[in-house]
Amino acid sequence: MEKPSSSKQRVRLPAGFSLLELMVSVAIITLLMAIVFQFLSINQQRYRSQQLLAEVTQGGRSAFEVMTQELNQAGYNPPFRTNKTVGGSSATSPGSPLVSLPIAGGSPATKGIFYGTRLVIGNTCPGTPPACNQEEVLVNADTSYGTAAMTETSVPVVIVNSHLPGEPVFTRNYPYPNGIIFDNRTAGTGLAAADNKLRFFGDLMDSGDLYYGEYRLQCPGSTLGSYIDACTGTCMQGPFVLTRFVTKLANASTGVFQIPASKAAALDGATVSPLVANIQGTCATPPGTSPPEDWAVFTAPDETSPTGSTTVHAAINWGATPTYVEPVLNADGTPAIWFKMNTYGALDTTTTPATPYFQTFVLDVRVTLTVAQSQKDPETGTYRVQRLQTHIVPKNINNALAIAQNGGSLYLPAMPLDPTTGNRLPLP
Repeated sequence: MEKPSSSKQRVRLPAGFSLLELMVSVAIITLLMAIVFQFLSINQQRYRSQQLLAEVTQGGRSAFEVMTQELNQAGYNPPFRTNKTVGGSSATSPGSPLVSLPIAGGSPATKGIFYGTRLVIGNTCPGTPPACNQEEVLVNADTSYGTAAMTETSVPVVIVNSHLPGEPVFTRNYPYPNGIIFDNRTAGTGLAAADNKLRFFGDLMDSGDLYYGEYRLQCPGSTLGSYIDACTGTCMQGPFVLTRFVTKLANASTGVFQIPASKAAALDGATVSPLVANIQGTCATPPGTSPPEDWAVFTAPDETSPTGSTTVHAAINWGATPTYVEPVLNADGTPAIWFKMNTYGALDTTTTPATPYFQTFVLDVRVTLTVAQSQKDPETGTYRVQRLQTHIVPKNINNALAIAQNGGSLYLPAMPLDPTTGNRLPLP
């Protein structure tokens, strides 16, 4: 016989987590999340660190690309873009003795002609027997014949033959050997010099106009946009700034090719612009008040030298009192800017008779910059530095040296002349 059931049957419910189990679970999850967040934070810091280094590298690479392009164009003497002919309405005959030769073709007609440019005029052979009147002249290169300004339609030359309108005019434009301007000299036998600036000129834009440019290591000035040359006055310690300035080498109203005395008065309104900032370095200390005749700064690695190294000397500013340039040096003593030179004899055709002189060819430019990050590194909490280097071989100047070494020194143009004074370009 079946037993009677109890009044209520107990129902067993599933058991939950205890408080201790919940606390252990939360602790484990918190620990895992802390590890994940720490990993993410470390990766974020590493990414930011790499980004800061990339910014330094990219900024330096961009600056070096501009320098390479412009220094390779230094010394470029542009040919005519269009055909030129003798202009005017009547024959041009030899004068007394300087003649303003009219030029036709293009606008302005004399674009691409500079003081010191060689012109080949004429190709007609009139008369019986034929007498060809072609001749080669220099544009106002010999100031003993007088001075005259170039205009948009005429150039001052000394001619021997008469020339009719329509006769062809060609240029024989050889590169300027001193396209990188170096008015400093090193004493002794040094063939490499360290300086804090690079000055150059040529048809940098391949436009038929000459441009003047400069790269300088400087300190920011007291006012916005002003800079002070490195290792002068109050600018004796980094961080330095690599600045760039480029302007047309001309005075539009007179046709005189001049470097502007003031950058604010530059023909095309160009201004000094910073390329690379936070450059670390110190100014080299001159060896006392009576330095030796040949002050070696550093023996720099040089793969183009037979010994694998080149002794770099401090440049000397020759003025009333010759003084050494105190170049900016990296931590290991390497100069920030140095270049190799060669000298070769030439003839100065601005005198009568022509007198020999030496031209300086800057054949090899080395730039080594130690650049600090703009912000502290997230990983180390310090301003990390990166070493940037470039090696530029200016092709036009090396071509000019090849011409000189093969007997063509006479044809290499000197630095453009200021015909109002008969002097070469003033150097700022």
